[in-house]
Amino acid sequence: MSRFNLVAFTAVALCCLALPRRSWTQDRPVLELSLDEAVRRALENNVDIAVERFSPEEAASTVKQAEGVYDPYFASTLRKTSTIQPQRSVFTGGDKVETDSFVYNFGLAQEFRTGGRLQFQFDNSRSNTNSVYTTFNPSFASDFTASLTQPLLRDRSIDAGRQQLKVAKNNREITDIQFRQTVINTLANVKNRYYDLLLAIDNLEAQRKSLALAQKLLEENRIKVRVGTLAPLDVVAAESEVASREEGVIVAQASLEEAEDALKRAIVPGHDPEVWALRIVPTDRPTAEPVEVNAEAAIRAAIESRTDVVAARKNLESSEIMLKYRRNQTLPALDLVASYGGSGVGGTELRREGFGGPILEEIPGGYGDAVSDALSFEYPTWAVGVSFSYPIRNRSAQAASARARIAHEQNLASFRRLELMVATEVRTAARAVETNFKRVESTRAARRLQEQRLDAEEKKFAAGMSTNFLVTQAQRDLALAEVAELRAVADYRKSLVDFERVQEAGVSGIGGSTVTVSSGSSLTRSDVQSSQSGAPQPY
Repeated sequence: MSRFNLVAFTAVALCCLALPRRSWTQDRPVLELSLDEAVRRALENNVDIAVERFSPEEAASTVKQAEGVYDPYFASTLRKTSTIQPQRSVFTGGDKVETDSFVYNFGLAQEFRTGGRLQFQFDNSRSNTNSVYTTFNPSFASDFTASLTQPLLRDRSIDAGRQQLKVAKNNREITDIQFRQTVINTLANVKNRYYDLLLAIDNLEAQRKSLALAQKLLEENRIKVRVGTLAPLDVVAAESEVASREEGVIVAQASLEEAEDALKRAIVPGHDPEVWALRIVPTDRPTAEPVEVNAEAAIRAAIESRTDVVAARKNLESSEIMLKYRRNQTLPALDLVASYGGSGVGGTELRREGFGGPILEEIPGGYGDAVSDALSFEYPTWAVGVSFSYPIRNRSAQAASARARIAHEQNLASFRRLELMVATEVRTAARAVETNFKRVESTRAARRLQEQRLDAEEKKFAAGMSTNFLVTQAQRDLALAEVAELRAVADYRKSLVDFERVQEAGVSGIGGSTVTVSSGSSLTRSDVQSSQSGAPQPY
């Protein structure tokens, strides 16, 4: 290195040392946060959970809409008409026949869960005319009819209404599962972010410790240069090392702030400047104690109750319902049809002299007479029969049935693939726990050895038996060993979180299915907390 380059390098190093160092301990409000408190805040404030809470409500409305098919249906018709007819024959009833009529009909229908339909129809009319041939004026007519239609083949075991209702109820349960999955993944994410923050804090302290060691060596070198036992070039090398480690502190500071923001994003409800200005101080310091892992038991538990597996089963049930419906639609339509009713007439009876002659007597009557006759079935009418229809070749229904069968088989294959994926994920997570614990032990031993090595090099350097380079190298190796140990501990803690999570929920997606209808019901916070407290939490 030329003399000019050496001087320039020294100036840069000294400038770096003169820069104000950002400190995580700057004067900011402090939020002391335990792991349990972070979880509680996430349950209350996390935006992903807040968004997902609306899905069960929407799904419940879909179920209610599907159930509305079986609500009684009321219909009514009110109509008033007036006609004037010219005389066209001797039987018209007059030179100018005027007729006013008023119709008021009422109907009530009810769909049954057997595919049948029961309907009551009550028809009424009132007529007033100047025709000489009328017998009642005003006249009233009433007809009451009860009719029943019941499918015997197509739509007997399942119809469109029942198919939609069953799928809607399944998907309502799926939205509950999706909400629970969001909660589980969010809480796992919060725990991981908490451990990331702990790692960032420890890493910053390790970098500062490394910087302090470099500064200590620099001061020792300056003293030795002043007393003439060390060359000035060694001071420049020590200053360069201090500047390099100052950069490590700056990078660690930035990583700490990023880890703090990541945790805040998971536990705060929005962008509140006061909250984001807080400095989070974790109060929990979990140790890296060994935890026994039973991968096979975990796989069985995951395949039985993991959220994406349960949701996939529900979707598979929905595809079976669709397949059953489509197969039913290939059958002929054979319906039982039955009806029974009565009719009645009433009003002011006009007795005339001969046919169309003058009125001799008026016998009072009214609407009540017509209704009484109709409801007493004094003049009954009944009918019983069957209705049959079947499209020739019926290719449309057969093609729809074939598509439903293919979709169901595809969903079944996707479910088997999902089971394999779940088993793989659980095995991987279990292996990560064991591997990361071994890393903790290994890096811990390496850190202790590096501490001994640095202590030995410092003693040898003080005795003049070592070099500035070897001491600096030992300091660097110790810093790397400390960071490696911190990383291994954090990874071990996070691997325990992931091992619990993969037994309860998938990271993304809800199984492999193509049948989805929005539906759902609410899952309370107490339900969520109880679901999280079922397994031991050693971390």
